[in-house]
Amino acid sequence: METESHEKRPLWKQNLYVLWFGVFMTGVGMSEIMPFLSLFINELGHFSKNQLSVYSGLVYAVTFLIMAIVSPLWGKLADQKGRKLMLIRASFGMGIVFF
Repeated sequence: METESHEKRPLWKQNLYVLWFGVFMTGVGMSEIMPFLSLFINELGHFSKNQLSVYSGLVYAVTFLIMAIVSPLWGKLADQKGRKLMLIRASFGMGIVFF
C-alpha cells in the first residue's frame, strides 16, 4: 500500500496562507484606487494641478498613516478578546468595504 505522501498542513500554516491572501488582496485593492483618486478629488472642487497632486497624495497617504497608528491598538484588543474574534471583525469589515 502507498503511504500518504502529503500530510495535513498545521493549522497555523493554513491561517498564514489565508491571512497572507487577505493582506495581499487589500494591498491590490488599495493600489487600484490610486489612478482614480485624483479624478474623484477633482470633482470635489476647482483645484490647480499642483493642489490636486498634493491633496491626492495626502488622501492616499493618510490611509496608511491611520493603519500604522491603529494596528497596535487592534493587536492589543486581539490579545485581550481573542484573535479569532478580531479576524471575524476584520473579515466582516473588509467585506463591507469591498461591497
